[in-house]
Amino acid sequence: MSKIKAYFADLTHTAQGISAATFPLGVSYVMSYAQQELGQDLDCRLFKFPSDLDRAIREEWPNMLCFSNYSWNFELAYKIASLAKERDSDLVVVFGGPNFPTVHKEKLEFLQSHPSIDFYIELEGEMGFVELVRELMDHDLNPQRCKNSSKAILNTCYLSDGEMVSGITKRIPNLDFVPSPYLTGTLDAYFDLPLVPMLETTRGCPFSCTFCADGLESKNKVHRYAGERTKEELVYIATRVKDVNELIITDLNFAMYQQDIETAKAVADIQKKYSYPTMVSASAGKNKPQRTIEAASIMAGWTLGASIQSTDPEVLKSIKRSNISSAAYQSLIDYGNSLDNSKTHSEIILGLPGDSKEKHFESLRFGIENNVNHMRMFQAMMLSGTEMANESTRKEFGLVTKFRTIPGCLGIYTLLGEQHPITEIEEIIVGSDTLSSEDYIDCRVMNLIVETFHNNAMFEEAFSMVRAMGVSPFDCLLYLKAHPELYSSKIKEIIAAFVEETTTDLFDTLEEVKGFVLTPEVIDRYIGGELGTNELLLHRAQLFTEIEATCHLLIQAVKGTLREINLLTNDVDSYLDELESFTVLRKQDPFTNTDAVKFGTFRYDFEHIARSNYRVAPKDLAVSDTPLEFRFYHNGDQQRMIDNQVKIYSDTPVGLGRLIQRSNLKLMFRTFARTVPVS
Repeated sequence: MSKIKAYFADLTHTAQGISAATFPLGVSYVMSYAQQELGQDLDCRLFKFPSDLDRAIREEWPNMLCFSNYSWNFELAYKIASLAKERDSDLVVVFGGPNFPTVHKEKLEFLQSHPSIDFYIELEGEMGFVELVRELMDHDLNPQRCKNSSKAILNTCYLSDGEMVSGITKRIPNLDFVPSPYLTGTLDAYFDLPLVPMLETTRGCPFSCTFCADGLESKNKVHRYAGERTKEELVYIATRVKDVNELIITDLNFAMYQQDIETAKAVADIQKKYSYPTMVSASAGKNKPQRTIEAASIMAGWTLGASIQSTDPEVLKSIKRSNISSAAYQSLIDYGNSLDNSKTHSEIILGLPGDSKEKHFESLRFGIENNVNHMRMFQAMMLSGTEMANESTRKEFGLVTKFRTIPGCLGIYTLLGEQHPITEIEEIIVGSDTLSSEDYIDCRVMNLIVETFHNNAMFEEAFSMVRAMGVSPFDCLLYLKAHPELYSSKIKEIIAAFVEETTTDLFDTLEEVKGFVLTPEVIDRYIGGELGTNELLLHRAQLFTEIEATCHLLIQAVKGTLREINLLTNDVDSYLDELESFTVLRKQDPFTNTDAVKFGTFRYDFEHIARSNYRVAPKDLAVSDTPLEFRFYHNGDQQRMIDNQVKIYSDTPVGLGRLIQRSNLKLMFRTFARTVPVS
């Protein structure tokens, strides 16, 4: 038999920018391991973009198409697979990844409803794929003959005469058996693209959260790559990366283990030598806050935080989760905030089993009052492969769900000579026995307010003053929400559109979504941003561009909150008026015309105030007898960082929303300094 030509793909949508702007790391491990084990029998190629895969298929037909399956790329991958399978029934189509049911009945239904998938590999893909290829080789690479044998194949599910055949599931105990796709050069081509490198140092998660595909018992044991290999990969990445500032560490609980400290040291070493990465993204382990602090003290650019999802004990019990203690949480956030230009975060999920408006608001209050400067707020998604998506959980909590397109994950693609509209679809929780539809909308509006007025240090200067006066910033946000008469006409318009998009573009079934969306005309409306956006990111981006109006609204809400408790003195009122002008000069249009310099005059010395992190009592501040002039500008490092981030996330409204969400705005707001008077 001649070499087996196998195309591997971890696809991303591209119609509205790159929807998943990361290296195709997961599938590259499978490919690297297969090349090692099968040697000369296998000829492999790796793909990220659908146009590249389509071109390769048309130029040289493969024997195997192998796709990674995530919620954001399944329909795209399956469309290509089904079109190819129609032309060649002997083509072997393999899927793998976490977006696959956990219950036998649901696995069977999945395979029956997707007949173009010959084999599905569960859990880790490396060993299962190699065993599958060897079994196929015994059947002359004919998928149907292989399936007719009904032989159980490691980590693999398939249909044989309508019945599902499942092999035993097994994980790789020694991850170093898998060659590094970086060190072998497999990923070299992706350094020339606007994609963020990813680094995996462990696999597995010891926790059992029901909303997460990694909460399964089969994934509870954590395995680790050798430390020296990780160091080599970091150097390899740092010496090849171009115009990208970020590194993503994919570990599910980074800094929970002592070995992670060595990884942090390795990151710090390349930061000193190569000035990369300036931003590190990694999910922190929740039960070792002191070790997390230690790791953050070693490497720069890591956004510290803790994913609490909810602070309510009953909600946590329903999802089989426990959080770190309040004291440990506070110490972690306090340390993160003490770092220069810090961006601490916490994650909250709306609509989990047992959730309510009151519980959601208290979870937001908890994070904000603990000085978290970025609340990441998500809607509860029913992910295939999670316990929460099972029928028993749905019935127990009376979960009400709707289907919608995944923002940014759609397009019209030319595949095998024809155009095809494609969209990814997700199922979200919009209500339950404890969360009415009205309360759900109210929570979403509060999420937009937190995202706009609190997150990413947007108005930290005002909130720092509020904290110094013993007042909760969350109370200011509640006041803002309760007083729409303060809103400008544009802000009212944006919030009304947000509510409209939160409640429309939702469908009762998967079939209804596809029936509405999958025409070229409707897809064009989605691509143009008229439909199907990430409404939180989009409308946050729209409010971001209205900085004068949003800043004025926030200042009025702060004044109103203080007035109600008799704390709005003339000193406070005067200081807030100047702070409003100061904030607008620093933060208006920070991503455009970055070489421009702005000037403003003030009576307060904002350089002195900034050294106190803006945590000041206005009554204690000196007022200058003569105006103090300040200039506001982007330095060279800021200009380069902004340029790189805009390239990755694009300058569309949704792209701007992603940029705001993922970037540390404190590094991008204008620098300011007193001008030197001419003597």
